[in-house]
Amino acid sequence: RTTLTPYQLRVLFRVWERIQYPSSDLRSRLASNLMMTPRNVQIWFQNQRQKTKER
Repeated sequence: RTTLTPYQLRVLFRVWERIQYPSSDLRSRLASNLMMTPRNVQIWFQNQRQKTKER
């Protein structure tokens, strides 16, 4: 399990407000900027989509 910093969460939620399905290029750029792996970024977005679906 990856624990995200408040900064990482802020950036991810900012992107989430604009796009819920980021391209692989955007995921790669986010990952390198946030010191995460592209897979972790992908999973974060999948989890957010699931959370909004459950509401």
